[in-house]
Amino acid sequence: MNTERRSLYRILHVQPEAPAEIIAAAYRCLMTKLRHHPDLGGEHETAVRINRAYAVLSDPTQRKAYDLSRRSARRDAGDTASAGGATRPTRRPERSCPFCHGAIPRIIATETRCRGCDSPLAPIAHSLATSREQTGRRAASRVNRNESGMIYPAPRRKPSAARLRDLSPTGISLYTGAPIEVGATVRVVMPSIDLVAHVVQVRAREQIQLVHARLLTARFANQPGMFVSVAV
Repeated sequence: MNTERRSLYRILHVQPEAPAEIIAAAYRCLMTKLRHHPDLGGEHETAVRINRAYAVLSDPTQRKAYDLSRRSARRDAGDTASAGGATRPTRRPERSCPFCHGAIPRIIATETRCRGCDSPLAPIAHSLATSREQTGRRAASRVNRNESGMIYPAPRRKPSAARLRDLSPTGISLYTGAPIEVGATVRVVMPSIDLVAHVVQVRAREQIQLVHARLLTARFANQPGMFVSVAV
């Protein structure tokens, strides 16, 4: 049906259980606020992928068929792996997703995602994750990325547009118009990063919030120059 390797939900930066109104809001945000529409300077291929994803997920019948095909593909993949003996036996979940708190596997690989909310589960390297995140004092120099994407203030909550200010191996700083509270656990989805982070500081600047957060789990795109590696 589609050769796109990413799921349609990931293309729209929404969770698989997102209601129709959130899917519509995410689509409008991508095409207008984040300027992916070609008339606003966006790339044609990116706009085509976004439009295709929205066409399926905004139609109840097509979305149901798509969800069924995804579940069937996962089931077939599991059966194939079991028959070939290529993977270890499934173990009983003992921990929870840092974002939605759903059960997760005991063994986590770099690509492992939460089945409930699709958040990445690979932890930041232990030597970095244990270093203390303090405003103004970073374990490593931050790298300006200047990307735009979305921030989820909580599971099943409407996402808001966000712009990355800078990024380090242990922390992230971004701008958003959404009300974010200190102590909250948020998910940030952008072209080169998909991560879950713990908010340590929020500074209000008129209608914009400057959010500082400590990384918990992350999935980084394989791009030249990306400086974070994940140890499992």
